[in-house]
Amino acid sequence: MPHTEPSIYPRFVDPRPLVPAVDKAPSERRRIEGPNHLRSVGLLVSLGCMAILLAAWHLEPTDLPLGLKSYLSLPACAFRQRTGYPCPTCGMTTAWARAVRGDLGSAFRANIAAGVFALVCAIAALGGLATALGGRSCYNRFVEPVLGLLRPRQWFYLAVGLIIFAWAWNVLWAFVAGDT
Repeated sequence: MPHTEPSIYPRFVDPRPLVPAVDKAPSERRRIEGPNHLRSVGLLVSLGCMAILLAAWHLEPTDLPLGLKSYLSLPACAFRQRTGYPCPTCGMTTAWARAVRGDLGSAFRANIAAGVFALVCAIAALGGLATALGGRSCYNRFVEPVLGLLRPRQWFYLAVGLIIFAWAWNVLWAFVAGDT
């Protein structure tokens, strides 16, 4: 039979003695750390974005933002050869190569979407590094509020909309410039 003797402490009272909290010296305070998986994810995001930016750094930007020159052993743009107008990805490589060198004006002229993506990649590299070093506090303070603005599907639609807008801009620019 279980112990049925009533407790001498009511349920709402903590039986531990009340001891005033002693403030520790700043050097003795324990740093609030996030879980290790959050730090690992931050480090992976940072390293991945830095690898992309480093690859873009090694590319030589062309003089013409929408030229037919090919990079990365890829063939020339078949869409542009057939239609005379740039495809949605025309100018992206040039834009990334110029953005990592700090020439954002030329990057946005080459392809607006790629310029924005390069900036987002640089910010994600810094945010991932801050999360890897600072733990949950950096994630809660900076990353989570930005990601929480939209749902993942809405972020995807925003990226696709940006690519379509950049494509329309490049087609209009090619039409006005007479590059067709």
